[in-house]
Amino acid sequence: MSGSVSVERQLSEAELDQLLKTADSGERARRLGFVKNLYLGDSISEAISREGRSESTGYRWVHRWNDGGLDALLPSYGGGRPAKLSESEVDAFLECIERRQPVSTATVESILQTEFGVEYAAEYLPRKLEEVGLVYRPAARETVDRQAVLEAVDWDEKTPVEQTRRVPYDGRASRATAGWIVSE
Repeated sequence: MSGSVSVERQLSEAELDQLLKTADSGERARRLGFVKNLYLGDSISEAISREGRSESTGYRWVHRWNDGGLDALLPSYGGGRPAKLSESEVDAFLECIERRQPVSTATVESILQTEFGVEYAAEYLPRKLEEVGLVYRPAARETVDRQAVLEAVDWDEKTPVEQTRRVPYDGRASRATAGWIVSE
């Protein structure tokens, strides 16, 4: 690369220092630091090596700075993949869940597929549901007082204790209450 490219002073050193102090991300600080190093007399290769990047990146950054200033130099993270459900569809989905709650994950997947034509990966679905305002309510568990169990056992006898058929967790009766609900 040619060493004939020089930095244009778009901002004063004081303004640049203030931007560096208020930089909220590492990438922003790295790029502003690069320009500051150029202001202080470093060559492009020296300034970019201080920031841990390649020389070609330094030349790209200095051209961006010279052509468009701060706005052109800083990265823009806009865009990305569009949402699968629009805001109105999310509201309709939440109303549907609220009418049927609690709703199992399989039912949620079915609703999304049949009514909205949307499918999420199984690993991602719980995170997406929480993002739109749903909470998973697990099945209620029956608890047993351990002290009562200990007192019911006759420790002196070697005869077996009659079972009470109570176990710490018997999900048969409470499975219907588990599922996704709209958080209040």
